[in-house]
Amino acid sequence: MAIILIGGSQRSGTSMMQRLLCQHPDANAYLYEATFLRMQVSCYASALSGFATSHQAYFGTIQGLRDFQAGVVTAFLEQTALRHQCRHLVLKEPHLTMLWPHLFDLVPDVWFLLMMRDPRDVIASMIEVGRRQKELGQSSLFTRRDIRELCEHFVAFYRPAFEVEDARFRDRLAVVHYENVVRDPRQALDHVTGFTGISFDEVDPNARPDAGLVDPDVVSSSPVFRPWTTDVYGETVSDSRVGRYTTVLTADEARQVEEYCSDFFDWFGYSRQAA
Repeated sequence: MAIILIGGSQRSGTSMMQRLLCQHPDANAYLYEATFLRMQVSCYASALSGFATSHQAYFGTIQGLRDFQAGVVTAFLEQTALRHQCRHLVLKEPHLTMLWPHLFDLVPDVWFLLMMRDPRDVIASMIEVGRRQKELGQSSLFTRRDIRELCEHFVAFYRPAFEVEDARFRDRLAVVHYENVVRDPRQALDHVTGFTGISFDEVDPNARPDAGLVDPDVVSSSPVFRPWTTDVYGETVSDSRVGRYTTVLTADEARQVEEYCSDFFDWFGYSRQAA
Protein backbone atom coordinates (compact mmCIF):
# COMPACT_ATOMS: atom_id res chain seq x y z
CA MET A 1 0.00 0.00 0.00
CA ALA A 2 1.32 3.44 -0.95
CA ILE A 3 0.44 6.33 1.35
CA ILE A 4 0.45 9.89 0.03
CA LEU A 5 -0.10 12.65 2.55
CA ILE A 6 -0.87 16.16 1.31
CA GLY A 7 -0.08 19.09 3.56
CA GLY A 8 0.71 22.76 3.70
CA SER A 9 -1.07 25.81 4.99
CA GLN A 10 -4.81 26.11 4.87
CA ARG A 11 -5.89 27.68 1.56
CA SER A 12 -2.74 26.44 -0.21
CA GLY A 13 -4.53 23.95 -2.48
CA THR A 14 -4.46 20.78 -0.39
CA SER A 15 -8.09 19.92 -1.18
CA MET A 16 -7.62 20.53 -4.90
CA MET A 17 -4.53 18.32 -4.99
CA GLN A 18 -6.22 15.55 -3.04
CA ARG A 19 -9.24 15.60 -5.36
CA LEU A 20 -6.93 15.34 -8.35
CA LEU A 21 -4.94 12.39 -6.98
CA CYS A 22 -8.06 10.63 -5.71
CA GLN A 23 -9.22 10.21 -9.30
CA HIS A 24 -6.63 7.44 -9.63
CA PRO A 25 -8.58 4.17 -10.06
CA ASP A 26 -6.64 2.53 -7.21
CA ALA A 27 -6.98 5.45 -4.78
CA ASN A 28 -9.59 6.07 -2.10
CA ALA A 29 -12.52 8.39 -2.58
CA TYR A 30 -11.90 12.00 -1.59
CA LEU A 31 -12.04 12.20 2.20
CA TYR A 32 -12.15 15.28 4.35
CA GLU A 33 -9.36 15.94 6.85
CA ALA A 34 -7.77 12.95 8.59
CA THR A 35 -8.06 14.53 12.03
CA PHE A 36 -7.91 11.17 13.80
CA LEU A 37 -4.47 10.59 12.31
CA ARG A 38 -3.37 14.02 13.54
CA MET A 39 -4.67 13.18 17.02
CA GLN A 40 -2.60 9.99 17.14
CA VAL A 41 0.60 11.68 15.96
CA SER A 42 0.00 14.56 18.39
CA CYS A 43 -0.36 12.01 21.18
CA TYR A 44 3.05 10.60 20.26
CA ALA A 45 4.64 14.08 20.17
CA SER A 46 3.17 14.92 23.59
CA ALA A 47 4.36 11.62 25.06
CA LEU A 48 7.91 12.28 23.84
CA SER A 49 8.06 15.61 25.66
CA GLY A 50 7.06 14.08 29.00
CA PHE A 51 8.49 10.60 28.56
CA ALA A 52 10.88 10.38 31.53
CA THR A 53 8.40 11.67 34.09
CA SER A 54 5.13 10.17 32.87
CA HIS A 55 5.53 7.33 30.36
CA GLN A 56 8.81 5.50 30.92
CA ALA A 57 7.19 3.04 33.33
CA TYR A 58 4.74 2.01 30.59
CA PHE A 59 7.06 1.72 27.59
CA GLY A 60 10.54 1.33 29.04
CA THR A 61 12.30 3.24 26.28
CA ILE A 62 11.42 5.87 23.71
CA GLN A 63 11.81 3.15 21.08
CA GLY A 64 9.19 1.15 22.96
CA LEU A 65 6.83 4.13 22.81
CA ARG A 66 7.63 4.64 19.13
CA ASP A 67 6.96 0.99 18.28
CA PHE A 68 3.63 1.03 20.11
CA GLN A 69 2.35 4.24 18.53
CA ALA A 70 3.63 3.17 15.11
CA GLY A 71 1.40 0.12 15.46
CA VAL A 72 -1.60 2.31 16.26
CA VAL A 73 -1.01 4.64 13.32
CA THR A 74 -0.30 1.79 10.91
CA ALA A 75 -3.47 0.00 12.01
CA PHE A 76 -5.50 3.16 11.33
CA LEU A 77 -4.01 3.58 7.86
CA GLU A 78 -4.55 -0.08 6.98
CA GLN A 79 -8.12 0.01 8.29
CA THR A 80 -8.84 3.12 6.22
CA ALA A 81 -7.45 1.51 3.06
CA LEU A 82 -9.49 -1.64 3.73
CA ARG A 83 -12.67 0.33 4.38
CA HIS A 84 -12.31 2.20 1.08
CA GLN A 85 -10.95 -0.76 -0.89
CA CYS A 86 -7.90 1.06 -2.23
CA ARG A 87 -4.26 0.29 -2.97
CA HIS A 88 -3.15 3.92 -2.77
CA LEU A 89 -4.22 5.93 0.27
CA VAL A 90 -4.36 9.69 -0.41
CA LEU A 91 -5.07 11.80 2.68
CA LYS A 92 -4.76 15.41 3.73
CA GLU A 93 -4.82 17.37 6.98
CA PRO A 94 -3.20 20.81 6.93
CA HIS A 95 -2.53 20.96 10.68
CA LEU A 96 -0.88 17.54 10.58
CA THR A 97 1.83 19.16 8.42
CA MET A 98 3.32 20.64 11.59
CA LEU A 99 3.74 17.08 12.91
CA TRP A 100 5.17 15.49 9.77
CA PRO A 101 8.62 14.87 11.34
CA HIS A 102 6.91 12.90 14.13
CA LEU A 103 4.76 10.99 11.64
CA PHE A 104 7.92 10.10 9.73
CA ASP A 105 9.30 8.63 12.96
CA LEU A 106 6.29 6.33 13.10
CA VAL A 107 5.66 5.55 9.41
CA PRO A 108 8.81 6.33 7.38
CA ASP A 109 7.44 5.07 4.05
CA VAL A 110 4.85 7.84 3.65
CA TRP A 111 5.17 10.19 0.65
CA PHE A 112 4.79 13.82 1.79
CA LEU A 113 3.47 16.36 -0.75
CA LEU A 114 3.86 19.91 0.57
CA MET A 115 1.62 22.45 -1.16
CA MET A 116 3.05 25.92 -1.65
CA ARG A 117 1.09 28.93 -2.92
CA ASP A 118 1.76 32.64 -3.28
CA PRO A 119 1.49 33.84 0.36
CA ARG A 120 -0.55 36.88 -0.75
CA ASP A 121 -3.20 34.63 -2.30
CA VAL A 122 -3.16 32.41 0.81
CA ILE A 123 -3.71 35.34 3.17
CA ALA A 124 -6.39 36.80 0.88
CA SER A 125 -8.20 33.45 0.86
CA MET A 126 -8.01 33.28 4.66
CA ILE A 127 -9.59 36.74 4.84
CA GLU A 128 -12.38 35.60 2.51
CA VAL A 129 -13.02 32.63 4.80
CA GLY A 130 -13.18 35.11 7.68
CA ARG A 131 -15.76 37.21 5.84
CA ARG A 132 -17.98 34.17 5.34
CA GLN A 133 -17.49 33.19 8.97
CA LYS A 134 -18.61 36.65 10.06
CA GLU A 135 -21.77 36.32 7.98
CA LEU A 136 -22.56 33.18 9.99
CA GLY A 137 -21.83 34.90 13.29
CA GLN A 138 -18.54 33.05 13.78
CA SER A 139 -15.28 34.43 15.14
CA SER A 140 -11.78 33.17 14.40
CA LEU A 141 -8.22 34.17 13.56
CA PHE A 142 -9.41 34.85 10.01
CA THR A 143 -12.16 37.29 11.00
CA ARG A 144 -9.69 39.66 12.69
CA ARG A 145 -7.83 40.57 9.47
CA ASP A 146 -4.53 40.98 11.30
CA ILE A 147 -1.98 40.53 8.49
CA ARG A 148 0.99 39.86 10.74
CA GLU A 149 -0.94 37.27 12.75
CA LEU A 150 -2.18 35.57 9.58
CA CYS A 151 1.36 35.45 8.15
CA GLU A 152 2.71 33.90 11.35
CA HIS A 153 -0.10 31.33 11.12
CA PHE A 154 0.86 30.57 7.51
CA VAL A 155 4.59 30.19 8.22
CA ALA A 156 3.93 27.88 11.19
CA PHE A 157 2.64 25.15 8.88
CA TYR A 158 5.98 24.90 7.06
CA ARG A 159 8.67 25.55 9.64
CA PRO A 160 8.79 22.06 11.28
CA ALA A 161 9.33 20.26 7.96
CA PHE A 162 11.86 22.79 6.72
CA GLU A 163 13.90 22.50 9.92
CA VAL A 164 14.42 18.73 9.54
CA GLU A 165 17.94 17.93 8.34
CA ASP A 166 17.48 14.15 8.14
CA ALA A 167 18.14 13.25 4.49
CA ARG A 168 15.78 10.28 4.73
CA PHE A 169 12.86 12.58 5.57
CA ARG A 170 13.80 15.07 2.87
CA ASP A 171 13.89 12.25 0.31
CA ARG A 172 10.23 11.57 1.11
CA LEU A 173 9.24 15.24 0.84
CA ALA A 174 8.29 17.09 -2.35
CA VAL A 175 7.12 20.68 -2.74
CA VAL A 176 4.23 21.17 -5.15
CA HIS A 177 3.37 24.69 -6.32
CA TYR A 178 -0.33 25.48 -6.46
CA GLU A 179 0.24 27.68 -9.50
CA ASN A 180 1.93 24.86 -11.41
CA VAL A 181 -0.96 22.50 -10.67
CA VAL A 182 -3.71 24.87 -11.86
CA ARG A 183 -1.80 25.99 -14.95
CA ASP A 184 -0.62 22.56 -16.08
CA PRO A 185 -2.22 19.74 -14.05
CA ARG A 186 -0.82 17.05 -16.34
CA GLN A 187 2.73 18.19 -15.70
CA ALA A 188 1.95 18.34 -11.97
CA LEU A 189 0.71 14.75 -12.05
CA ASP A 190 3.86 13.71 -13.89
CA HIS A 191 5.86 15.41 -11.15
CA VAL A 192 4.04 13.33 -8.50
CA THR A 193 4.63 10.20 -10.59
CA GLY A 194 8.34 10.90 -10.77
CA PHE A 195 8.45 11.44 -7.02
CA THR A 196 6.33 8.50 -5.82
CA GLY A 197 6.72 6.03 -8.68
CA ILE A 198 2.92 5.79 -8.97
CA SER A 199 1.63 6.37 -12.49
CA PHE A 200 -1.21 8.87 -12.80
CA ASP A 201 -1.49 8.46 -16.58
CA GLU A 202 -5.07 7.22 -16.24
CA VAL A 203 -6.19 10.42 -14.54
CA ASP A 204 -7.70 13.04 -16.85
CA PRO A 205 -6.50 16.30 -15.25
CA ASN A 206 -9.07 18.36 -17.15
CA ALA A 207 -12.10 16.29 -16.18
CA ARG A 208 -14.46 17.31 -13.41
CA PRO A 209 -13.41 15.33 -10.31
CA ASP A 210 -15.63 12.27 -9.97
CA ALA A 211 -13.91 10.55 -7.05
CA GLY A 212 -16.75 11.79 -4.87
CA LEU A 213 -16.66 13.10 -1.35
CA VAL A 214 -17.54 10.57 1.32
CA ASP A 215 -20.51 11.97 3.29
CA PRO A 216 -20.88 15.09 1.06
CA ASP A 217 -23.79 16.41 3.12
CA VAL A 218 -21.38 16.98 6.01
CA VAL A 219 -19.71 19.74 4.00
CA SER A 220 -22.76 21.24 2.30
CA SER A 221 -24.89 21.47 5.44
CA SER A 222 -22.36 22.19 8.17
CA PRO A 223 -21.84 25.83 9.22
CA VAL A 224 -18.33 24.81 10.25
CA PHE A 225 -17.33 23.66 6.74
CA ARG A 226 -19.41 26.08 4.68
CA PRO A 227 -17.13 29.17 5.00
CA TRP A 228 -14.24 27.12 3.60
CA THR A 229 -15.87 26.32 0.25
CA THR A 230 -15.51 28.54 -2.81
CA ASP A 231 -17.02 28.73 -6.29
CA VAL A 232 -14.28 26.40 -7.60
CA TYR A 233 -14.78 23.75 -4.89
CA GLY A 234 -15.27 20.37 -6.56
CA GLU A 235 -14.92 21.84 -10.05
CA THR A 236 -12.25 21.16 -12.66
CA VAL A 237 -8.78 22.52 -11.94
CA SER A 238 -8.70 26.21 -12.81
CA ASP A 239 -6.20 29.06 -12.51
CA SER A 240 -8.96 31.62 -11.95
CA ARG A 241 -7.83 32.32 -8.40
CA VAL A 242 -4.16 32.95 -9.15
CA GLY A 243 -3.42 36.56 -8.23
CA ARG A 244 -6.83 37.02 -6.64
CA TYR A 245 -5.19 38.84 -3.74
CA THR A 246 -5.27 42.05 -5.81
CA THR A 247 -9.06 42.19 -5.33
CA VAL A 248 -8.95 41.36 -1.60
CA LEU A 249 -5.84 42.92 -0.08
CA THR A 250 -5.03 46.60 -0.01
CA ALA A 251 -1.65 47.64 -1.40
CA ASP A 252 -0.36 48.08 2.15
CA GLU A 253 -1.64 44.66 3.22
CA ALA A 254 0.07 43.03 0.23
CA ARG A 255 3.30 44.82 1.19
CA GLN A 256 2.98 43.51 4.75
CA VAL A 257 2.60 39.93 3.49
CA GLU A 258 5.71 40.36 1.37
CA GLU A 259 7.59 41.59 4.43
CA TYR A 260 6.39 39.00 6.96
CA CYS A 261 6.76 36.08 4.51
CA SER A 262 9.89 37.37 2.77
CA ASP A 263 11.75 34.05 3.05
CA PHE A 264 8.97 32.24 1.21
CA PHE A 265 9.06 34.72 -1.66
CA ASP A 266 12.82 34.23 -1.98
CA TRP A 267 12.84 30.44 -1.55
CA PHE A 268 9.97 29.67 -3.91
CA GLY A 269 10.38 32.30 -6.59
CA TYR A 270 7.37 34.54 -5.97
CA SER A 271 7.97 38.12 -7.07
CA ARG A 272 7.40 40.92 -4.59
CA GLN A 273 5.58 43.94 -5.99
CA ALA A 274 7.08 46.21 -3.34
CA ALA A 275 10.64 45.18 -4.24
